[in-house]
Amino acid sequence: MRTIPARNGHSPRLWMMAAMLLAVVGLLWTFVPLNLVEASGQNASSTAIAPLKPWFVPVPEIVAPEADSIPLDRYIETQLARAHMAGLSAAIVKNGRVVWTGAYGYSRILGKEPVTSETLFELASISKTVIATAVMQIWEKGQIDLDADINVYLPFQVVNPHFPDVPITTRMLMAHTSSIVDVGLVYLKEYRLGDPTISLGQFLADFLAPGGASYDPERNYAKTAPGTVWSYSNFGACLAAYLVETITGIPFDQYCTTYIFKPLGMTETSYRFADLDLSHMAMPYGYNEYTGRYHPYGFYGCPLYPAGWVITSAPQLARHLIAFIQYGELDGVRILQPETVEEMRRIQYPDVAPEFGLFWYTKNLQGMELMGHNGGNNGVSTEMFFRLSDGVGVILLMNGDWTPRNILIAYDIEARLFREAEKY
Repeated sequence: MRTIPARNGHSPRLWMMAAMLLAVVGLLWTFVPLNLVEASGQNASSTAIAPLKPWFVPVPEIVAPEADSIPLDRYIETQLARAHMAGLSAAIVKNGRVVWTGAYGYSRILGKEPVTSETLFELASISKTVIATAVMQIWEKGQIDLDADINVYLPFQVVNPHFPDVPITTRMLMAHTSSIVDVGLVYLKEYRLGDPTISLGQFLADFLAPGGASYDPERNYAKTAPGTVWSYSNFGACLAAYLVETITGIPFDQYCTTYIFKPLGMTETSYRFADLDLSHMAMPYGYNEYTGRYHPYGFYGCPLYPAGWVITSAPQLARHLIAFIQYGELDGVRILQPETVEEMRRIQYPDVAPEFGLFWYTKNLQGMELMGHNGGNNGVSTEMFFRLSDGVGVILLMNGDWTPRNILIAYDIEARLFREAEKY
């Protein structure tokens, strides 16, 4: 029998009770007919969906090095089956182009519709790299100072009440050191099928400004000074996006379409379901370990859309990645200057956030120093990283939940694809 250790001062009994509760939530999901939820997702209704999902902690399984002798397609299919991921679209980029794509599993389990390279996926937090591009474009034009108090640009005041004399800056927002707390319960309860109906500015003002509907100075702001502690914040990231909106006067999603997606040839990419043919999009799925059944989450949105709701395909996302690898240029189109990309790659707060540039961050994978971003949401798991030494990049877009085991499996697939890149 395996015992469950106490965590953060909580007893094993509490953790067991929490695990049982989440299991019940997952069990209830299995009684929702696949056709009902998938149809409601396609119709983009405004019905609320449960933000909770089952979260299991199985014993990690390590793939042996000899796994490279297994043919790539069979290897990936086996790994997806272990992870209970419904589908995967992947790409390798090298020398400024996509050299390989692969598609596995199902975009819709109902009807057994296969994933293709053209299948659209929600990117989750990879979307923050798009925010980075947008902010730095207006920085190049002299429209924003990364180190100025953000209140210079905002129509409402954002101040950490515990440190009212320490300004919050755009640089802090982009390196997750702003002291704005990521209170998940506030935005998770706003998950709805379809595009959000609450404006980005209103949702942020309600959370960040005194008098707002969800303003809580003790909960929403850390008791540490801005710029001194790293803490991941979707609210902070979306505030950076909102700065683009307020400064340019263009809704953030429209700004990205005009100045990022269209110039890069990302022709079927958007923050909005309404802009896309949802029959081309992979349904997000969860999987219940106890019942062995998948459950669709539907196509849900959230007012904090800039931080996680870019929808695109692996080859289209590769165009954004290649432009960044090539210091802002792709196929003769320049979206950022080389020195701007250098600044985005630079670690901003070495003593506080030693992995983070401006939303882009570094990680070490099996001895490789990589830069990029990953993402996770209900039924969405994504990876986008490139090797700093040679600019080889790998993209994984999956329509299944992140779990502790699935993360390890995804890392194994990612590492295998970096090795596969040597063949091209």
